[in-house]
Amino acid sequence: MSYLSLYRKWRPQTFSDIVGQQNVIQTLENAIKFDRIAHAYLFCGPRGTGKTSTAKVFSKALNCNDGPTVTPCSECKSCQKIEDNSSIDVIEIDAASNRGIDEIRELREKVKFFPTEGNYKVYIIDEAHMLTKEAFNALLKTLEEPPEYVIFILATTEPHSLLPTILSRCQRFDFSRLSIQNLVQRLNFISQQEEIDLTAEAALAIARSAEGGMRDGISLLDQIISYSGDRIEIDDVVTVLGLVDREVLFEMVEIITNNQVEQGLSLINDIVNQGKDLQQFVNSLIDHFRNLLIEKECRQINDLIELPTEQIEKIEEQSNKLTTTELLRLINVLIELESDLKQSNYPQVLLEMGIIELIKPEVDTSQEGILDRLTRLEERISTFQPSSDQSSVDKETEKVIKNREKSKSINKKEVKNKGPKVKESKEEIKQEDESKDNISFAQIQKRWTDILEYLRKDEARTYAMLKEGRLSAVEDNGLIIAFDKKHGFHKENIDRKTGVIEKIIKKVLGLELKVKTVFSGSNKYKQQAENKKQENSNEQKPRSNQDTENPSKNKTEENSLKAAENPLVKKVLDVFDGKIIKVEED
Repeated sequence: MSYLSLYRKWRPQTFSDIVGQQNVIQTLENAIKFDRIAHAYLFCGPRGTGKTSTAKVFSKALNCNDGPTVTPCSECKSCQKIEDNSSIDVIEIDAASNRGIDEIRELREKVKFFPTEGNYKVYIIDEAHMLTKEAFNALLKTLEEPPEYVIFILATTEPHSLLPTILSRCQRFDFSRLSIQNLVQRLNFISQQEEIDLTAEAALAIARSAEGGMRDGISLLDQIISYSGDRIEIDDVVTVLGLVDREVLFEMVEIITNNQVEQGLSLINDIVNQGKDLQQFVNSLIDHFRNLLIEKECRQINDLIELPTEQIEKIEEQSNKLTTTELLRLINVLIELESDLKQSNYPQVLLEMGIIELIKPEVDTSQEGILDRLTRLEERISTFQPSSDQSSVDKETEKVIKNREKSKSINKKEVKNKGPKVKESKEEIKQEDESKDNISFAQIQKRWTDILEYLRKDEARTYAMLKEGRLSAVEDNGLIIAFDKKHGFHKENIDRKTGVIEKIIKKVLGLELKVKTVFSGSNKYKQQAENKKQENSNEQKPRSNQDTENPSKNKTEENSLKAAENPLVKKVLDVFDGKIIKVEED
């Protein structure tokens, strides 16, 4: 005698054997109790959730010698034949191979005959969505008004593919995926009956791999028994199903939190060399991060994480290392990666790219990635403490300011008290006043927003044109504004409105500057850029011999340059599209 697969051997024979579909079972049992049996039913839901099994149990309940009854005896001739698939009153049709109009016409002819052994003639049409449109139309009339002894049960995984006219003629029952707990209970029951020692962790791993399908779970159990014998441990499940050990998932999280790209790629290479299923690895990683998120947000709801106690403790430890925003970003990246892997001819390369994106959020340009970087930045700013180097910089800066103030007071004292040097001191004061009139390019940049705001109030059109230009340089008491060549129209309009702009500059800055426009890239524009560069370099030079001789000031400027190269400062400038400006002293 040939071997009988476990999923066939342990197929439900009564309503009590059906797991996880209590709403469906209760409705069917009440229909039998209260004699409210419909002529057409639609059982829809994912594969392996009990649609066909429920249809056969329902057929037994209707045709049992004691029936219709909610507890078929499974001993009478009718029940036995239904279990053996040999009953002529319960006809199971595979719509995938009998989908044409000719088969449906033949079925219409057969429904005219009365049942020979039971109370009803039951037609179970599996994969009903595979029927052609013509076949459905041929079935419509019979499905709407069949003989009183005929019952149709349509089973499908794709109810949306059925014609609305078919759906409207059936009572619909939706079968849901089975929970991990329901699967584990059934697997343990079958293992006990088969005298198999199934460990709790192994049963949990099989149930997770079944993805809510009872038939898939029992088939996996059958396969692992063939490998391991009468005792099944987690290592057997991992080996047979190509799963990644959970310790690898914990290791990957540590790699991500520590920003270790090299170790991450090395771990992926090891997984590939071991022949693991990369799709399964990504699914496991998604599930692991989901557990971290649940642990972080719902610490009081323990039944949402179905893992051994020691692993839940590790989950709690790792969840403290990641923020909610980071976890959401990681899960979104993995879900997108899982979808892409299904269609890729280079799964390893795609997975490596995804791991780099998980480890380095700066390469993730999605909205979640940007929010993650902002969250990290906020946390670092909120916990920032000035370092000793920063404190020394502040002290050096304070010394420079005091030295400058001291220098000014000495100059004033010399002007007042020393006769021979009065004239020279007056010349110095005059030169200082003239330097105040020659405003720097940086100062104009600082007040440019105010100038534009004044212009927007009175000259909205000119304001819009001027916004397309950019400040280039200050030269010969003139302000140079550069426009791209594609914005020649804007440049011409600004040329006609220079007088208005000059008046506003005088109002805001108190200076008379001539406004000139140039095209970007012209020789003149390049010269203006050189002048601007020279001006900025001059501003950074010490204003007095005393500053040149003061080493603390040089150190302050050196530290300022180092601050501009700081990675955190660079990230802030990148995220907020900002720039560093020098604050001019009065």
